Parts: sequence; C-alpha cells; structure tokens
Amino acid sequence: KFLLFFQLVVIILAGVISRDSLYSVLVAAVGVVFNLMVSLNIPQGFLAGMVYALTNGVLSWQAGAYASGIFMFVLQTPMAAYSYLSWKKKKEETDQIMRRMTRKGTGLLVASMLAGWLVMFFLLPASDGGRGIGTVLDAAFFVFSVAACLQLAFCYKSAYLVTLLSGLGGTLLWGWKMFEKGTGLSLAVFYLIVLVNSVIAVRMQYFSGEK
Repeated sequence: KFLLFFQLVVIILAGVISRDSLYSVLVAAVGVVFNLMVSLNIPQGFLAGMVYALTNGVLSWQAGAYASGIFMFVLQTPMAAYSYLSWKKKKEETDQIMRRMTRKGTGLLVASMLAGWLVMFFLLPASDGGRGIGTVLDAAFFVFSVAACLQLAFCYKSAYLVTLLSGLGGTLLWGWKMFEKGTGLSLAVFYLIVLVNSVIAVRMQYFSGEK
C-alpha cells in the first residue's frame, strides 16, 4: 500500500510540475494501479487495466502517438478483460500463475518483435520532419506493449522482461512528446514507474526461488 501511495504522489507531483491536464494525471494514476497490481500477480489489476487502456488510447491519439492509441483500443482493452478472467481462474487453482517460455518460443518472439517494429515504422504517418525519433519510439513502444500484453494474457514469465522494455519505451516516447509539446511529464514518469515495477516483478519471478 505504501508503494502504491508513493507512486501516486510522484505522478501527481509530475503532473503539477509540467502543468499536465487533470485527465492526463488521472490516466497515469489509473495506470499505476494497474501496473503495480499486475506486477504483484493480482488479477484485479486488469480491471483497472481496461479503464487505463481506454483512457490512454484517447490521450495517445490526441498526442499523435497513433500506434500506441490503436494498441490501447484494439488490443490492450479486450486482452485486459481476457487476462482478468484467465488469471482469476488460475489463481483459484494454483498460486503459481506464470510459466516459462521455451527457447524456440523466445526466438520467435524476438524475431516477431523486430519484424513488427519495421512494419509499424513504415506504416505510421510521417510528421512534417519525416520519420524521426517520434516515429521510431512510437513503433518500438507499440511492439513492446503488444508483446507484453499477449505474454501476460497467456501467463509467460518473460512478459515482465518485455514490460520492462515497454516501460523504457514509454518513458522515452512520452518524454519526447513532452519535449515537443511542453506537457506530458506525468505519463513519462508513469512509464518510468512501470520500468521500476517490472524490475520488482522480474525479481519475484526469476529470483524468488520458485521454479
């Protein structure tokens, strides 16, 4: 509870400092609840995830992060609902929700992510300055987020490693949007918190002594 309270306070302070809209701060706050609960293997976190996905989708589209907006509406929202039902059922059967991915599966995942990034990079509309840093970050964040979303839904431990990359990508993407527009620090800080929570989750999944 203290960790959640601390992270929410950090989000609010970031929003005040950069004069973000109340809507942006609320989206980031809901995202913190979602991410921390899922990082701790709490299925109810996906309920907050559905709200976060819908509200963040609107924000991403307005900010010109089109790949992220599409991801939130088309994939994150329905997969959050599926993940909640899947995790809840598994939690009733066993405390060990997550499983390891095979080496073959890991190789296919990495190859798919690289291919997906190339496709999204060239599909996204170019800005006035061409395909610059914003497009690179938007495409990368989209791919990391899709991979993490699907792996969480199907209960693979490696989801937390990819979520760590998604947190890094989101921090860079919204940091760049803040640099362009002057606001958005609350979301950049949120994704930095995602990165930190992912480190905690990776430690729990891989270094807690559980097989």
